[in-house]
Amino acid sequence: MKIRIKNVGVAQCAKMIAGIYFIISLPIVALIMLAAMAAGKASIGIGVLIITPFVYAFFSYLGGLLCAWIYNMVADRIGGFEYTTSEISS
Repeated sequence: MKIRIKNVGVAQCAKMIAGIYFIISLPIVALIMLAAMAAGKASIGIGVLIITPFVYAFFSYLGGLLCAWIYNMVADRIGGFEYTTSEISS
């Protein structure tokens, strides 16, 4: 069975993208802080460690908002993503 996604919830899509990127940023920020401490540049501070994932998530939210809005405009004119589903027996 083919299904077409003709519209996505813009705000919900943006929230999901922001949440995903927030989680992705945590280990990256931790590695940067470890590298800074190893190099003797620990003056970056704990504030950067705390605020960077939130800033990253905020800009990801804005990017997700824009992408979902553009997707809806384009999907309205040429259709949306198509995918095939199948039922599985449990």
